Amino acid sequence: MQQGEHMGKIVVSIRGEGPEDIRLDMAVATKTVETRLDPAASYLLVGGLGGLGRAVSRWLVEHNARRLVYLSRTAGASTRPEDQDFIRELASMGCEVVLVQGSVTDLADVTKAIKAAPNLKGILQMSMVLRDEGFSRMTLDQWTEACAPKIRGTWNLHSATMDQGVSLDFFVLFSSISGVIGQPGQANYASANTFLDAFARYRSSLGLAVSAIDIGAVDGIGVISNNENLRRAMKATGAYMIKEHELLEAVRAAIHLSPPPSDDPAAASTAQMAAARNAFVLGLASTLPLNSPDNRSIWKRDIRMAAYQNVNSSDGGGAGAANSSSSGLKTFLATARHDAAVLKDGATAALFAQEIGKKLCALILKPESDLQTNVPLAELGMDSLVAIEMRSWWRQVFGFDISVLELLGMGSLDALGAWAVEKLVAAL
Repeated sequence: MQQGEHMGKIVVSIRGEGPEDIRLDMAVATKTVETRLDPAASYLLVGGLGGLGRAVSRWLVEHNARRLVYLSRTAGASTRPEDQDFIRELASMGCEVVLVQGSVTDLADVTKAIKAAPNLKGILQMSMVLRDEGFSRMTLDQWTEACAPKIRGTWNLHSATMDQGVSLDFFVLFSSISGVIGQPGQANYASANTFLDAFARYRSSLGLAVSAIDIGAVDGIGVISNNENLRRAMKATGAYMIKEHELLEAVRAAIHLSPPPSDDPAAASTAQMAAARNAFVLGLASTLPLNSPDNRSIWKRDIRMAAYQNVNSSDGGGAGAANSSSSGLKTFLATARHDAAVLKDGATAALFAQEIGKKLCALILKPESDLQTNVPLAELGMDSLVAIEMRSWWRQVFGFDISVLELLGMGSLDALGAWAVEKLVAAL
């Protein structure tokens, strides 16, 4: 807190020692929530025969599932040896496997799959179709083919279970971070996943079980693991690759978060609570510092990701840029502080203006390429709240205090740089 390198505000709550005062329970819960599925129930997986689906299927069986129903366009029609081996593997674990060939976009096929799943207690909507193309060149068919399985398919699952009076313990939607941060060439896929997040809010507002996982790139299983060139390219740009055990823990969390948050209809209809509780992101991180030229994360300048600016550069965060910049400035000041000639050099004031500007950009999450030292501070984003943060940094770097009014009243970064020189020279 003293270093002034955090983002946002810090609130300190001082509590008294009287019995009437509210006390914080500092006990730490370390026990993992136990997942035990109903062996007498059926569980429907839409898709589920690919790499991610197989890993999730094994996990379900390991947690007591004894009847898995798969709805897929290739279910039962595939002659691939690995599919047959997978079915035999589940059977050897004591699980009955039912394959229903059809499309989740067809309500009749969805109804058929639900009828093949007596005592249906859980659904995992894992369908995915990629039709990547630049938006200006994307055809209507490409848009529809990517969106239909997630949008129309999810609505079909919801409608069919409602029509047949099925009460679900969980309804897990496999969404994607592309719906949160976007991906080049995937406007259609991003739109489909945005729908899933919104649908989770809607269904939860009805008091029905639902949860959505916005999944990032998965390593070792799934589509990316089968394309080594794509995998290597993503890792080179700093993309965080989710491990299989992380995905399965997310599935566990989604199952336990899926039931409605309250028996109170008024509470269940609170959309904000439902969205915050039932949808979460998995794998939004970077293995490279955000200031690295090799980091091409498209979200690193997104204001919603401001928390990452607090992460130490060794952990892949973006605060390292501002910290290293401050370190360089401190090194310069250590040699120039006792040399008036160096301080009075016109280049020194310009250097100070640039470094102050870099800190300002870091605080308001603006790219340094937008930095202009002669522009009014208000146009750059300096306000009273930012000035409070800047003042703390200023004391740490320059070694003397500056008031918020002085910061705001200087007019430009050039003026602030000249002011810093003047004060340092006066202190000699």
